[in-house]
Formats: sequence, structure tokens, C-alpha cells
Amino acid sequence: MLTMIHPGDTPMLRWAVLLCLVLIPTALVLLIVDRRVLGDEALWLKPLKFHLSLAVHGATILLAARLLPEAWHTGAIGRIGLGFFGAVIVYEALFLTIQAARGVRSHFNDTTPFDAIGGTIMAAGAGVLVAVPIVLGLALGASLFRGGWDAAVSDPLRLATALGLVLAGWLGAQTGGAIGANGGPLVGRSVGAVMPLTGWSLSGGDYRIAHFLGIHAMQALPLIALAFMAILPAAVASALLLPVAAGWAALTLAALSRAAAGLPPL
Repeated sequence: MLTMIHPGDTPMLRWAVLLCLVLIPTALVLLIVDRRVLGDEALWLKPLKFHLSLAVHGATILLAARLLPEAWHTGAIGRIGLGFFGAVIVYEALFLTIQAARGVRSHFNDTTPFDAIGGTIMAAGAGVLVAVPIVLGLALGASLFRGGWDAAVSDPLRLATALGLVLAGWLGAQTGGAIGANGGPLVGRSVGAVMPLTGWSLSGGDYRIAHFLGIHAMQALPLIALAFMAILPAAVASALLLPVAAGWAALTLAALSRAAAGLPPL
């Protein structure tokens, strides 16, 4: 779908997504051939996870922007904003790769000026990654409700996309901010059982679980809307999206609260 050029697409964002898609198999190969370990996990596992997440994040924004009126996403403000968003993804992906190649941490690392400055720029970029979805979601919501409630509920997918973007930005900021304030994702026991692949702690508090739930609201709600639309009238599907969105937010905040208390997810 990304290969189908849209008049409103921002080249920087499109290339950022493609870069991440190239870096995913690269990190996977390096994960196999480079046996170095950083902390408690394989060196290239973190870049692999981030490249996957950044690719999905960028592609979601790229597709969501197409739902806006053409004047918005082809205008200077929209194109500059989405272009800057793409530039942040490029920086984050490349910095993660460089730090892994050096065998050092990308986050919370002030060992050298390069590490400290690079990490600070990455932290600022994370703010952009959660701010843009909020702005995009509010703009989409405004365009959707311009025709009144009846027009809004007739398009559950756009409504779900707007809700998901705003939730992802807000919850992503809340959970990401908690990680930053804590100086890392772990609270309490730092050793013990971990979840396969993700490496999330199952023996203590881990903010990454809440962060994952928060930022992926932008994909979850549209997928739920599509499922509703397959079996329900549009108006009913739209009405159900509101409690679903509230439930997703509550689940994320509950995971955040448990992590803050040093408790495992279950």
C-alpha cells in the first residue's frame, strides 16, 4: 500500500517508513550473527523492536493523513509537520543502529558527549512522535464532526482513527514520560521471568507494557472499528467505539499504575 503514491504524501515520511522496513531484516540478521549482549538481552534485539515499532508508527500516520481533507495534508503546515515527523523517525532509527553497532545503550546513556547529546535529541524526538498523532487526530475529528453527529457516526473508521490517534498521543506521552522520569522502564525487581521476544518483566514493574498499549491505540481502534463494521450498522459501531476507547485508556492506565507500584502485569 505504501508504494501507491498519494498526492498528499510527504516524501520524507514515506522514505522514513521504507528505511525502517530495510533496517528490520538488517537488525534480524545482525541479531543472529552478532552474539554480543548488552545488559540482559541480545544487542540487536532493541533496535529490531524499535524499527518494527517506528515502521508501524510512521505507516499509520502516513495512511491516517490520507483521511483528512486534501487542503489539510497538501498544505504547507501539514506537509512540513509530517516531513519533520518523518525526519524524527529517520534520526531515531539511525541513532539506535549506530549505538547498537558501537555496543552501547541508546537511552539513558551519558557516558560520552556523543551519547548524551544523541540521547537528548532522541528524547525530544519522542515528544514529536506523540504530539503529531494528537494534532492529526484532532484535525481528523474536527473535519469529521463538521457535518454534525449524524455525519460522524456514519463513518466509524474515521471516527476510530481520530480517537486512536488522540489516545495514542496522550497515553504515549504519559507512559513515555514515566519511563523518562524513572530513568528506565523497570521498577522494583530487575531480574526474574521475562516475556519472550519483548523482554518485558513478569516479576516486577515494567512501564514498557503500558507504553506499548498506549501508543498502539492508533492501530487497535481502527481494527476494532473494521470488525464492528463487518457485523453492525455504522451508527451502532460508532456508538460502541466510545466505551471501547475508554476501556483501552483504562487498561493502559491500570498497567501504568501497576508498573509504578513495582507490580508485574498480572
